[in-house]
Amino acid sequence: MLNDKALNKRLFFVLWILCIIGYWSVLPYVRYLGVLPPDAQIMKIILFGTLQAALVFGLACWLSYKLLPKTDLHPFVIKDIRKQVIYPGVLAGVLVGLIIYGLDRTVFQNSLLSVVHPPIWTGALASLYGAINEEVLLRLFLFTLVYFLFRKLCKFNNQRRIYFLWITNILVALVFGLGHLPALFGLTTPTSFDIFRVMLLNGIPGVVFGYLFWTRGLWAAMAAHFVTDLMIHVFIV
Repeated sequence: MLNDKALNKRLFFVLWILCIIGYWSVLPYVRYLGVLPPDAQIMKIILFGTLQAALVFGLACWLSYKLLPKTDLHPFVIKDIRKQVIYPGVLAGVLVGLIIYGLDRTVFQNSLLSVVHPPIWTGALASLYGAINEEVLLRLFLFTLVYFLFRKLCKFNNQRRIYFLWITNILVALVFGLGHLPALFGLTTPTSFDIFRVMLLNGIPGVVFGYLFWTRGLWAAMAAHFVTDLMIHVFIV
């Protein structure tokens, strides 16, 4: 069982190492997508990408470590791993995956992006990046930062806390969607329809993962993100 004492440097160091591994895991996926320059040397990409990931996620982990104690968020407290992490993580991941699949096959069936399917094994590996790196960067760091700023600037009481949590969650979900646009522009010249697709299909899970982050903790958000990515990249492609 983890409690507030789990909020220590060792835990954040482990998260930092996992983020570097997560960066390595997404490389085959983006290479098959054709986002990387075709003449780029893979060793240079790995070397400079690893350095960049180490700096970015190292800073994100360090800032999160400093900011979390100044909020009322407790993303590492686990009282019952099954009820708090496994059950909600798997259930939310499956439901979000099915929603994304359903929208992709109905509303967005005419999008060029709906026919882009890298090999399944690359999608399975990339699921680690989503679950680890994106949750550390978006939920652990950005959610904590935005919520901390709201608490600092607005000085709200406990009764208004839920409103600012939802505002924070929606803002971070929008950033989550925007963060996927560079890859879209690297693949094609998108229409407004394609941009809307990316924003919606990433915004929905972003809101769900954010809700799990503040109600169940980081591990539940990671579990849901991992299951969702497995659903859309491996099981129902």
